[in-house]
Amino acid sequence: MNHYVQPQMFISSQAKKLGIELINEFYIQVTARMAFYLEMNPCYDGHEATFIWINYYLEEHPDADYDDVRNAFRKCLPYD
Repeated sequence: MNHYVQPQMFISSQAKKLGIELINEFYIQVTARMAFYLEMNPCYDGHEATFIWINYYLEEHPDADYDDVRNAFRKCLPYD
């Protein structure tokens, strides 16, 4: 019997917190195709792509606050 094990990725608690705020503010659905806009692997759903993008952003900008993350995130979206 084969079991597919989904690879685990570490998402920081700060990225999770900011991700939940962004998901709520922008009303991002799990089925949203955010990976396309965030230039990520399309295997990720809307929430996963958001969390992963924020984690990468925070690695490059460790002192970023919510406004910085939100502004950078909005620039990735087509309706900004």
